[in-house]
Amino acid sequence: MRNLRISTPFRVLFAGSLILSGCGDHRTAEPPAAGGSPKSVGSRVVIAMVPKLINIDYFDACKRGAVQAAGELGVTLDYNGPTEPSGAEQNKFFDTWIRQGVNAICVAPNQPKTIVRFVEKAKAQGIKVLTWDSDAPESGRDLFVNQVDEKVLGETLMDDLARQMAEEGEWAIAIASLDAANLNTWRRYSEARAKEKYPKLKLVATEVTKEDENFARQKVETLLNAHPNLKGIIAFDSNSVPGAAEAIKRAGKVGKVALTGNSTPNKMRPYIKEGVLQSFYLWDPRALGALTVRLAKILIDGKTLEDGMNIPGHGKITLGQQDPRTIIMADPIRFTKENIDRYDFGI
Repeated sequence: MRNLRISTPFRVLFAGSLILSGCGDHRTAEPPAAGGSPKSVGSRVVIAMVPKLINIDYFDACKRGAVQAAGELGVTLDYNGPTEPSGAEQNKFFDTWIRQGVNAICVAPNQPKTIVRFVEKAKAQGIKVLTWDSDAPESGRDLFVNQVDEKVLGETLMDDLARQMAEEGEWAIAIASLDAANLNTWRRYSEARAKEKYPKLKLVATEVTKEDENFARQKVETLLNAHPNLKGIIAFDSNSVPGAAEAIKRAGKVGKVALTGNSTPNKMRPYIKEGVLQSFYLWDPRALGALTVRLAKILIDGKTLEDGMNIPGHGKITLGQQDPRTIIMADPIRFTKENIDRYDFGI
């Protein structure tokens, strides 16, 4: 398995953001009422930001980073979104912000295809559109702020699981949605890696967990009963990993079924220390929220992003090799029993 490192820009932001306090103008109430133009109020720049859903640890942490950056930049941040992972509900916010004439809209799309007409409408009014956390590459967005290199993450997850399974046996996938572009890109890279490098591994199931930890537990419990020879699971989202871990624990399968995936340190700390799983991966989600706001402001100011460009408050950025309108934020961090206490993202 490759050695992973935290990239320079990530270290810069992480070191300065261990403790974040809310600051700057931000709103988290219901969608803003139609009419009026926020950017006309005192000439302040308004950046709107919609996550896949609100009130879960991961996106709460993204919000804290976004609020911090907005306060430092002196911009108004409107961070809001649906309570369920719904593309239709996201688009209600998108549409209202277009009518209000904000300066930029940053969206983590639940259903990438559904935002295309809203992106076109926003850009026609001079509004910058960024995707973050998850992309909609065919939408015409101005920029995608990607937390990690997707191929690296997908292959890393597969390599880790394969090692724990001694490179043979049945494995399965737990994933929040089959619509989320980022999760399914990672999934496809993991599956391709398994086919290419681990011929003795057999994928037996893909369980959709609806971004719900308790539902994920139930699905994995059923999975474990249906496949008594199962030896490993990759869970691709922050709720599926703890859900799967709890299912493995309750089923008495600790040490018999390996688990890895992407989740948050505080949520997974008890499971790591109990030995339910050896490892999982993530990045600092506060850094992702903060970088998205900083890049939105740069685009609003009409500046051109370049590979290696220094972003104040963050550090140097890396442009995607395949798509120069993509920013790669950091390498994934591998969390284990030995290092997990070094990390506290407030989640």
